[in-house]
Amino acid sequence: MRIGIDARPLSLQAAGVPRVVSSLVGALEKIDPENFYYLYSNHKFDLPFENPHWHKRIGVRHASLPSVLWFCTEGRGAILSDDLDLFWSAEYLPPFSLPSKIATVLTVHDLESHLYPETMSWKTYWAHRLLVWPSVRQANRVVSVSESTARDLQRILKVPRPRIEVIHHGIASIYKPHDHERAAQYVAQKYGVSKDYALAVGTVQPRKNLPTLVEAIKLLRTSPLSSLHLLVAGARGWKNTPLDESIRRLGLTNDDIRFLGVVPEEDLPMLYSGSWAFVFPSLYEGFGLPLVEAMACGVPVIASNASSVPEVVGDAALLVAPTRPEAFAEAILRVRSDPELRRSMSEKGLRRAACFSWDKAAGQLLECMRRVVVEHGVRGGQGTD
Repeated sequence: MRIGIDARPLSLQAAGVPRVVSSLVGALEKIDPENFYYLYSNHKFDLPFENPHWHKRIGVRHASLPSVLWFCTEGRGAILSDDLDLFWSAEYLPPFSLPSKIATVLTVHDLESHLYPETMSWKTYWAHRLLVWPSVRQANRVVSVSESTARDLQRILKVPRPRIEVIHHGIASIYKPHDHERAAQYVAQKYGVSKDYALAVGTVQPRKNLPTLVEAIKLLRTSPLSSLHLLVAGARGWKNTPLDESIRRLGLTNDDIRFLGVVPEEDLPMLYSGSWAFVFPSLYEGFGLPLVEAMACGVPVIASNASSVPEVVGDAALLVAPTRPEAFAEAILRVRSDPELRRSMSEKGLRRAACFSWDKAAGQLLECMRRVVVEHGVRGGQGTD
């Protein structure tokens, strides 16, 4: 097969969709020596290939165009010249951007724009609302990253279940347990923080529901865990004024809650391993990759019982309602004060994390693409441009 890949996310910050695409591309190169791959982007990206079957198509002539316009013009021309059998994207495709003779597979991560539009920036909201339905409608197969998102696709966008394939995300090999004390000491020295901390990971934005954790930390100030701090690793996103106001209103300081910003990925296993608990109060997730990273590091997970989170963690986490800070405070107190509970949760988390791998996800994606090409050839022939 001649497979095209939307590589535009690879030039962006390595979090979220860019991390997913990078991980899947790396795994596909490793497991598939036969097919030919062509990666299209309007910006350069740092991803070397050893396999001669892999090719970059970097369109810099019109790179200053908005990404969608570039895809419909220079990108489309490059795609047509490579005579593809199939095109896979983990971003939404501009409508009518590809001829019908090319089969398409589209990965949908979530439907935040339909379910929690108030948590998004206006620019991202409108881009998603204008592109999601045409993209889903034109795709031969829609890959959902969880059964939860698959149900949302059926319920909200009326996508027939046979057109949806669920493929869970994987986990990088660097995520593994480190000695708790040594990891906490490393974090304390490198970032100038307390060794006694709980950890949250993710872009700081409304959907992550961090005000719940702020209130939980305030409640813990009158408990035996009065010295526990909260570290937040992740880029500052959007609409964070209510979060900042909540911190000031409750009288908390930078010593209580420290925002670390984007940290090197190689530091994340140490951050997870040095924490007493990983806390994840998100209102809505398509998957929730940090949950698996934390479990793979043997850290007890305390998370919301919303959307895909129960599906991802199985029986390995304490689940509470995302709007109950007192429940998060109580769960953190339980985990911090009960060594046997921590041990049990760590063991369950390691077993659960072992169910997820990028090689497995890439293998499932490859099989999906093979089936789609066969079905497309049988049903549609060469189609029309």
